Amino acid sequence: MTPRAGFAYAQARLQARYGGRPDDVLWRTLEASRTAAHALALTRGGPLAAWTDGLAEATDPHRIEPHLRVRWRQQVETIASWLPLRWQPAARWFAALVELPLADAPAAAERAAQWRGEWRRRLPADAGDAARLAEPAALLMPRLTDATAMRAAGAEPTRRALERLLRRQAGTAVAVFASLALLALELERLRGILVVRAMFDRAAQAA
Repeated sequence: MTPRAGFAYAQARLQARYGGRPDDVLWRTLEASRTAAHALALTRGGPLAAWTDGLAEATDPHRIEPHLRVRWRQQVETIASWLPLRWQPAARWFAALVELPLADAPAAAERAAQWRGEWRRRLPADAGDAARLAEPAALLMPRLTDATAMRAAGAEPTRRALERLLRRQAGTAVAVFASLALLALELERLRGILVVRAMFDRAAQAA
């Protein structure tokens, strides 16, 4: 079993964060929005505000992407700070998983293997079952080469599997990594909504 000692504080914070996640109504409303500006406005003051706060311009995909990546790293850093010190390096390295560039399957597999090797090196000596700890990342990795990754429906099986891990492994490092993977799916979904609409907006303006 993965040691539970030291994760009580993180568990309480992660449960609060999970309870405040965007609901299906908000996602459906965002996905029904016709412009990036409208979608961005819908995120203000709600559970997605942490992603978009400070993003004043929603019409340029090249501004949206780096902004969301910065916010992703900030949120990972926040979650890592809740953990015992010996677990923080591995949690911080989770940020790099989402930023692996999209590539063909052989290249993505190589990059994923490199990520796993470095992640294992950062785990504490008393981490326990490395295969169990790696389950959240393993669930997330296939989406790096999935052409339908931005589609919400395609993410549902991954999301449900991660939520099961979160519940069953509550109070352990596995739950922490499952929370990070769920946060990555949230980023992916929001990025898809904003970037696609920004591209349509720019095309409409050009026309």
